[in-house]
Amino acid sequence: MRGSSALTIEPGGVRQRAAAGIRTATEVSILALARLIEFVVLFGSALLLPVWPVIAAAILREGVYVRRYRATLVRMTRHILAVWHARPISRMIARRVAPAERAVPERIVGSCTHCGRCCLDRACVFLDFDDQARSHCRIYGKRVWKLLFANCGQYPLDAQEIAVYRCPGFTAVRGMQSDRRHFIPILPATQPAALDTISAGLSETPESPIA
Repeated sequence: MRGSSALTIEPGGVRQRAAAGIRTATEVSILALARLIEFVVLFGSALLLPVWPVIAAAILREGVYVRRYRATLVRMTRHILAVWHARPISRMIARRVAPAERAVPERIVGSCTHCGRCCLDRACVFLDFDDQARSHCRIYGKRVWKLLFANCGQYPLDAQEIAVYRCPGFTAVRGMQSDRRHFIPILPATQPAALDTISAGLSETPESPIA
């Protein structure tokens, strides 16, 4: 009598593979949607580029952005290109929507050097530097910051964020649960905006010493 062989399929394994496939497809869809939203935001910002100096002046209540209109346009263009390169909007959306159980446990250690790299590689139109080359957020605490930019105050959230901006002050230690602290004490600019700030942004921003 010939021996017979039968293919055994374990229901549990099939369910796990199916769940993994659905989860992967969901994450891909979320990332695609997040990038689409990011593209729409950037495209809208590009269309509004001619009026951005007026918008920035209204937000900060400082006429320097309008008086130095052409310099503001150049800096805002750098801001838009930096967002396109770093993709902070899509990464933020994907992080908040994607399943939390897939995240790798990690704890952020270190301290902020105020180098400004996390501010879109020093390209943020609202970034300022004091006399000691320490970065400051010029809209920190304002209503528009709370509505649109609150995610900035949570940097760095994970190892990916640190790697994107080549942050010299923080390190992600894997295998340790996060204590969910807010790591960077973002400070508002204590002095009125200097008239040379925007022009200085057109040249290379000075490096901040690492503490």
